[in-house]
Amino acid sequence: MSALTIAWSMCAAACLMFALTHLQLWVRARKTAVYLLSAVMALGAAANAGSELYLLKSQDIASYSTGLRVANTAVFVLVVAMVWFVYLYFGTARRWSAVLISVLWSIALVANLASPYSVVYSTIAGLQRVTTFWGEQFTLAIGPTNPWKLVADIASIFILAYIVDASVRAWRAGARHRAIVVGGSIVVFIVLAGVHAPLVDAGLIRTPYLVSFAFLAIVGAMTYELVNDAILAGRYAREIQASERRWRLLLEHVPLLVAGVDRAGRINYANPFFAEVSGYTRDELQGRELTQLLKRPWNDTSAPHLPAAMRGPLPSHVEAELVTRDGAERQIVWSNVMVADEENEPAGTLSIGSDVTESRKAQHDLRQTQRQMERLMRANVLGELASALAHELNQPLTAILSNAQAARRLLASTPPDFAEIRAIVDDIVSDDKRAGEVISRLHTMLRSGQVVKERFAVDAAIADVAELARGEVVAAAIDLRMTLQPGLPLVDAGRVEVQQVVMNLLLNAIRAVKENPEGERRIEIAARVDAGMVLVEVRDNGPGIAPERLPKIFEPYFSTSALGMGMGLAISRRIVEAHGGKIWVQNHASGGAQFCFTMPVASAGMEQP
Repeated sequence: MSALTIAWSMCAAACLMFALTHLQLWVRARKTAVYLLSAVMALGAAANAGSELYLLKSQDIASYSTGLRVANTAVFVLVVAMVWFVYLYFGTARRWSAVLISVLWSIALVANLASPYSVVYSTIAGLQRVTTFWGEQFTLAIGPTNPWKLVADIASIFILAYIVDASVRAWRAGARHRAIVVGGSIVVFIVLAGVHAPLVDAGLIRTPYLVSFAFLAIVGAMTYELVNDAILAGRYAREIQASERRWRLLLEHVPLLVAGVDRAGRINYANPFFAEVSGYTRDELQGRELTQLLKRPWNDTSAPHLPAAMRGPLPSHVEAELVTRDGAERQIVWSNVMVADEENEPAGTLSIGSDVTESRKAQHDLRQTQRQMERLMRANVLGELASALAHELNQPLTAILSNAQAARRLLASTPPDFAEIRAIVDDIVSDDKRAGEVISRLHTMLRSGQVVKERFAVDAAIADVAELARGEVVAAAIDLRMTLQPGLPLVDAGRVEVQQVVMNLLLNAIRAVKENPEGERRIEIAARVDAGMVLVEVRDNGPGIAPERLPKIFEPYFSTSALGMGMGLAISRRIVEAHGGKIWVQNHASGGAQFCFTMPVASAGMEQP
């Protein structure tokens, strides 16, 4: 077998092997069109290698013309596939250039098939046998150039500019390795094939056509890239496997409920903690619909299966009760993540749940304890007012008794003085109403239950508190002043709770000023609008608060009094902040402490109660 036959056969085999490899890659990844284009490109090169070998062995003009047309057709397939391969592979090529080159080569192909001597020659005058330096002969044609060959030559120049432009743009975009290896190999192919073949056509050099051998530069470069990608893929696969092991280890030991759910809503993975909380074994959970374990679906209360919920937006954070094997209900906060397949279609979900049953129960118990503590504090506060309330009730009751005795004596006289009796009865009614008001305010302050917000006037609520504490204030000889801004807006809060705050602050102030001599005991309660809020201030002229105690004054169980429980101010702060206000304390410049708190103004457009 001749050396020429061996060389061109090996070149064709290399191109075919390259084509088959890339066809297999395309079959496994149909959406990756670059593999199909590179395979077509290599098939064109292999067909061209066979055609070039056929031309070398041709003995007559007719067979040479046929072989030349086939070779040019193979070059057309190679070049057009290469142009669109570059367009997809780099992502930086200009589409209009690819279209223009394809059109020019299509024109050249039509001319090649329509001409009896191909697009290279308008006629073939004869064939010549050329001897290689090792003594083997091959065939070359002699004849004038076909004018349509100019279209193919112009298209080759455009291809070179197209490849260089795409490679430079890819370099600038950061794909430098790809631009150098693949772009450089294609440029080498275009230069070698595009310069050598026209010189052979023109008879300036007497060698066989080497288009297929020039394509080996592309084969080598892309084989290198394929091997490099395979090495990287192996490394990435090992990293992914290591990452999967870490994640699986984490999921197996994390104290969270983890469930993998497929498209049909069936569990395909459940971690040990999920099995522990649900009471089912992991084998029993496998294949079970997740929604069968939930008291209600988390997307649609009417959706019996997870796929129905997956058709809409999947909630990323939702609470749904898990019904355990023994029928108990566990409060679970779920976080859901949609899982996609290799085609980016929904393949199911990964649902991670946090069991908040115990924490919710603890929160409920804490709220209950807080409410009980508030009732205890109200009782404690009013216990301090027991003597004052006794004084307040004693006065109207004594007056009622005296008036009733006087009326009895008048009724026994002859004739009875009905005008005087009528006046005495009016006094009895007035005193009875006064006692009733005292009792009503006492009942309100002792009332328990949930906070009921209402719209009320702060100045009226403050006046009620001052009236309740009037006996204590009078007994301690305290000068109590109230500076209430006229026309204060209504607030939206719990009236009883706000009165409790004012009462706590007032009693603290009373205790503080008792240390002063009689005649120097002053307390001022002020209320005004400040920065869109109603600001209430309780100021006394007592000894004030030690600076080191100011930061802790609102902490639970911290008290400046030996008899105090240390809860009054803590509860006051919780009440104020729960209503959207703020409470603070400071020592006044003229002496004494000044407690302040704010309450939000009720929104406009509501009728005043």
